[in-house]
Amino acid sequence: MNGLWWWALPVVLLPVWWHRQRRRRVEAAPLATARFLPRSAPRQLRAWRWMDVLLLLVRCLLLAALVAWLADPVIAWRGDTVLVVPGGASADKHAIEVPTNDAIGWLRAREAQWKPGARITVVGPQMMAAVQPHLRHQVELKTSTPPVAMQSRHVAIVSDNPAPWRALFGAIDGPVRYVIDPAPSAKTDLIIWGRPATPPLALRAPMWWIVNQAAFPELLQAPLVDGIQSIENEYGRLWTSASWPPQDADAARMLFETWHHQYYAPAPYVAPQQVLAADPSAPLHIQGGALRDKLLMALVALFALERSLAHVRQR
Repeated sequence: MNGLWWWALPVVLLPVWWHRQRRRRVEAAPLATARFLPRSAPRQLRAWRWMDVLLLLVRCLLLAALVAWLADPVIAWRGDTVLVVPGGASADKHAIEVPTNDAIGWLRAREAQWKPGARITVVGPQMMAAVQPHLRHQVELKTSTPPVAMQSRHVAIVSDNPAPWRALFGAIDGPVRYVIDPAPSAKTDLIIWGRPATPPLALRAPMWWIVNQAAFPELLQAPLVDGIQSIENEYGRLWTSASWPPQDADAARMLFETWHHQYYAPAPYVAPQQVLAADPSAPLHIQGGALRDKLLMALVALFALERSLAHVRQR
């Protein structure tokens, strides 16, 4: 909101000054004699005083609407509201569907639209914030954890000794299901390369686990992070470690946690059910634009009406 434009409201007085100037121009002036004026038939002129008043009012409203459109006002008009994040449901037919799982952040940017004292309820898997949020309105979180969807990761093992790797993937349980492909394909997420020869360039995969580092000597120069060396090249992301394949379940679990932490985006935590008390000292973030479309329509309508009245007045 650009409140400085409200200082331009005195321009509404311009139509009043303009109409007064025109009235002075048509005032009658006495003449000393009419002897030398040409004869003309008398004509009756009707003074439509109500037309002048209506035209003046429309012009003042037009300028006021223009100033309001430039100032982009925000009016607190919402009362008690239910916000539904994706994955949630509410029986309130007037509930607002938030396009993101961060309803608190969405609300913070639009909080000026809610009346003082309005209570807000968030329904669904609201994402947990890094710090406790502070808002000027009371917010109740009725969160729910959505069911974890099973995911599939396709793995291709290219090695002369694939048994340890197959046992490793078979022992890991959880929401991710690992499918062992007989050969690399377009849907393969991970290729385990255990041969000393460099793979053909036709093979592509987002992730490679290189067991025999002779296939990619450049891996030896890669930085070591958490016991893993990695580089990015035309094949994909290459990983290698001197301790592969893992020898026990703990080592395998650590390997997969490191892989998912660095390669896949972490799943957001769902905030617990709680009531966030109103904080009157919280900063109010004002996001304009809520009335710009309506004010623009009013500007167009007032301009069309002003032109029509000006044309009728001149006839």
